[in-house]
Amino acid sequence: MLRLLGPLELVVDRLTVDVGGPRQRVVLAMLALNANRVTTVDQLVDAIWDTSPPSTARAQIQTCVSALRKLIGASTYIRTRPAGYLLEITGDDLDTEVFATLLGQARDQADAGRLDQAAATLRTALGLWRGPALAGVPSDLVQRGAALLEERRLAALEECARLDLALGRHERIIGELRSFVDEHPLRERLYGLLMLALYRSGRQAEALEVCRRARTMLVTEMGIELGQELQDLEHAILNQDGTLAAPAKSREPPEESAVRLLVVPRQLPASIADFTGRDADIAEIKNRLGGAGEQYALRIVAISGKGGVGKSSLAIRVAHEVGDDFPDGHLYADLTAAGEDPVVGVLARFLRALGVSGSTIPDDPREREDLYRSKLAGRRVLVVLDDATGEEQVTPLLPGSATCAVIVTSRARLSGLSGASWIGVTVFDVGQSLDLLDRIIGRDRVRAEPAAANELVNRCGGLPLALRVAGARLAAKPHWRLDFLVRRLADEARLLDEFSHHGLELRANIGLTYRMLSKPAQRLFRLFALLRAPDSPAWTAAALLDTTLDRAEDVLEDLVDAQVLDTVEYPGSPRLRYRYHDLVRVFAWEQLVATETATERDEALGRVCGAWLALAERMHRKDYGGDYTILHGTAPRWRPADWADIDAVANPMEWWESERVAVVTAVCQSARAGLHELCWDLALISVDLFEAKGYFDDWREVTQIALDVTEAAGNRRGVAAMTYSLGTLHMFQKRLSEAEECFTRAHEMFTADDDTHGCALVLRNVALVDGLRGNTTAMLRKYTEALAMMRLVGDRMGEAQILRSLASHHIEVGAVALAKRLLDEALAICLDVRCLRGEAQVLYRFAELYTGTDQLELARHTLNRVLLIVREIGDRIGEAYVRYSLGVVRHREGRLDTAKTTLVHALSLARGLGERLVEGQTLYALGELELACGADPAAGTYLAAAGDLFADLGSAHWEARTLVLLSEVHASAGDREAARADIERARQLLLAMDSPETQRWLAHLERTRTALLTGETVDTP
Repeated sequence: MLRLLGPLELVVDRLTVDVGGPRQRVVLAMLALNANRVTTVDQLVDAIWDTSPPSTARAQIQTCVSALRKLIGASTYIRTRPAGYLLEITGDDLDTEVFATLLGQARDQADAGRLDQAAATLRTALGLWRGPALAGVPSDLVQRGAALLEERRLAALEECARLDLALGRHERIIGELRSFVDEHPLRERLYGLLMLALYRSGRQAEALEVCRRARTMLVTEMGIELGQELQDLEHAILNQDGTLAAPAKSREPPEESAVRLLVVPRQLPASIADFTGRDADIAEIKNRLGGAGEQYALRIVAISGKGGVGKSSLAIRVAHEVGDDFPDGHLYADLTAAGEDPVVGVLARFLRALGVSGSTIPDDPREREDLYRSKLAGRRVLVVLDDATGEEQVTPLLPGSATCAVIVTSRARLSGLSGASWIGVTVFDVGQSLDLLDRIIGRDRVRAEPAAANELVNRCGGLPLALRVAGARLAAKPHWRLDFLVRRLADEARLLDEFSHHGLELRANIGLTYRMLSKPAQRLFRLFALLRAPDSPAWTAAALLDTTLDRAEDVLEDLVDAQVLDTVEYPGSPRLRYRYHDLVRVFAWEQLVATETATERDEALGRVCGAWLALAERMHRKDYGGDYTILHGTAPRWRPADWADIDAVANPMEWWESERVAVVTAVCQSARAGLHELCWDLALISVDLFEAKGYFDDWREVTQIALDVTEAAGNRRGVAAMTYSLGTLHMFQKRLSEAEECFTRAHEMFTADDDTHGCALVLRNVALVDGLRGNTTAMLRKYTEALAMMRLVGDRMGEAQILRSLASHHIEVGAVALAKRLLDEALAICLDVRCLRGEAQVLYRFAELYTGTDQLELARHTLNRVLLIVREIGDRIGEAYVRYSLGVVRHREGRLDTAKTTLVHALSLARGLGERLVEGQTLYALGELELACGADPAAGTYLAAAGDLFADLGSAHWEARTLVLLSEVHASAGDREAARADIERARQLLLAMDSPETQRWLAHLERTRTALLTGETVDTP
């Protein structure tokens, strides 16, 4: 039997067995928590090592499972499954299953009215617990599962106590409940059960003291007030409510009040006929209003949300639904429409509605408040205060009697409204939006044009007011098709004009909120419309206003409070981001154009884009150890004085990933604004992300945009830099001819401008292209020339990259000592400047060296080290290369199954990233592996695909190697003609190459040709 309800125990033949060390305990606990379901190997790795697994993690898990299989009894099995392992165990052999079964029995007994049996069954279930679940198992993942078990235990404890109370055992369980409260001091239901047990035992004062302790604990530890249920119980105990003395009895309906108002006001506006959705909000508001029973504090429900979201409609709908609970009247006031001093006027109107003649209404505002509260004292009246702008409008209109209730709506959350329960109303989702359209124009019209209906909902952004205006216009014009209105809404310049229909005015609705803002908030509201990214971080507001981050965040919060900006949170991100609703953005743009001059707009946008550039430079320096392998322009940067923590991220690639869309947008906006110098600079540095993550579409987009704007402006250096970047993109995508054309043009421009650094970067890449084509002599000459230039301009990482590339060539030709010396020099540079990316790339070449010299264990350990680095820095293309090389090493070690799994993973990564060279190399390696396993047809498939890729890429060296291997497949299949054709094609490719390796491969071809005649096999060089 396995016991999880306490320290982990394995019982075999009635004896407790030692499970073993911490790792075996974690594995067994994970399998037991997922009993009779597959637990993946990845889950087990995460449970044991979290984010830092060793390279031997899977092997260690296999060892643990093997040991556990020897320990467990005959009734339990650990099955191996493709993704992991499955613990097959009966319910009687796992205490968590026994516990769950007993809980189910107790529920059935309670439902049948057998409370005594149910309580006894629950106590049996709770008796299975020997302490905290899975105590002492050292794993965060396991302890999360244990926490779920503990929650079930507490729920069972509470249910058992509830049954005991229902059975009159209140005195018996007081001590037990006190212990539970001490163990779980933040669990409100336990406090309530203890209070009720004490009260029923005649210990009212102690019951109230328990409540006081609960309030102190919750306020101190959690910063929250008691829940409503506990507050109600406290009030009932204070009042010695008779229903507490015994198990629940039905209460008689309350008697009608003997004194009724002479005048019963009914001021609620009509609820709209097509009211849609909000069921959860309605239920919550009704629950918080709490009906018309006795209360000890005024019930206030405050509804907040952006203009046009439907706050008023919701408030009025709820008011009608609870109207019968307030027989003495319903008062309603639209505070926005009540004039400059709404409180005085509304008080007069309310008093007249309550039967006070106009001549007796006091002139003094405070006297009006006193009379108003006096008239409502002891009466059950519902007050609805619509569209309040501040607490000062609401407070004087609050009744003094707890028998009344108030519903308030406001755009901003009125934080000074004490005791209010807040309900936040959001925009509709797509389904709710379509439902509203159905109600307004009829389901047939909506279903007739589903695509147009969805686009209309999208243009309205789920805002009910916008949907109502659009629906009203369509209802008034039955001959209009939905797609006709959608086309009209496509013109942003007149978008808000379209949302106007017989008193329904979206522009006026948003404008009301805008006019309520302070001057700084109004200006930020306007300027924020300059930002075209889906959402933006807080520092962009500082750049727009040219102020400090602290001040900008204060103004941002004003906009959030006013519901004209929304906040966005992303998992793992410590900072909020901000965005408009789409229709609010249009209004903000209108105000921006009408208020800010073109110069002011350009300056604000320039500051934001300059800040993006400054931050991107910081990330590049973190990634590369300095301003290496990059060119910069002269555009001004913008840096706030207090942004030290903005870029406080351990991994620059995480920052790049989170800001990718915003940076691309900034490049596009700077181009449209004519900020050509800033545009090309930001476009070039953003390649850090595009290259590492394979975002080639983004790379092409920003480069072409920046190239166009720099050419139009006559910015020679910008044109050269963007031409170089475009060539690098072509090179990465292995379009070598296009890459060479770009590099030639860029080199000519850099040379004409005496830009040594630009020339060095271009020559480095041209050398790489020569290497891919097999033109080794040209490659070495250009690398040597570029290396001298890098050293001249002080680009240390550029120097390290070239040293690494030279070393790779020398590894290929067998000059191991020279290659190692170059790699040692490159690694020293990377370590000195603290460039993890460069360190990983150099170590990868070391692994190639070790593989080529049959130091396979050292190669594997080095590659695993590189894998940790590339995953840490988010280099997905680097990961694809590492997994390819790991597959090759594992093949060389004879671990064929593991090698194939690794290579298939590498192939999937390469294809997903569009990294065609490593895709081809991996296909070649898979073909070589299948050939070694005797699976010639599979080998032929892989090699044919690899050959096609290399031919398309123009990589003659790799194509020739593939053809040599493919000839063996064809020969083995008896197709000697195809084999000879493969060899001849490979010979032609090799003869066209300018490489010292050519003769070696030609010699191998001759041996292969001879082998075809004799049937012998030839090892690949």
